[in-house]
Amino acid sequence: MTESPAVGSTELWEIHNTTADAHPIHVHEVQFQVVDREPVAVDEAARTVRAVGGARPPEPGERGWKDTVVAYPGEVTRIRMRFDRAGQYVWHCHVVEHEDNEMMRPLRVGPRQPGQPDA
Repeated sequence: MTESPAVGSTELWEIHNTTADAHPIHVHEVQFQVVDREPVAVDEAARTVRAVGGARPPEPGERGWKDTVVAYPGEVTRIRMRFDRAGQYVWHCHVVEHEDNEMMRPLRVGPRQPGQPDA
């Protein structure tokens, strides 16, 4: 479990795409707003990724509430969401082959509930 927001919290997520593929990212049980996108620089030796400026606003069709956003290659995509429903969910890339490459992640909103796995 790498994401565990509190019930009622609002979070800004940064999805860094260092691959050559566009990834349609879907977050279950929550809607979000696309904040912006910004190019990133990857330092392989230092194993770091950093935004390099030139943030741009959401595309016209991305205004309003969404549950899926395309994370473009070489960019960080920022989304803001509020977590109102406790439970255990997932967020993932909608390209099925990518889900097997750590692109399906568990998400727990609020404390662990009886019957939920630890991871």
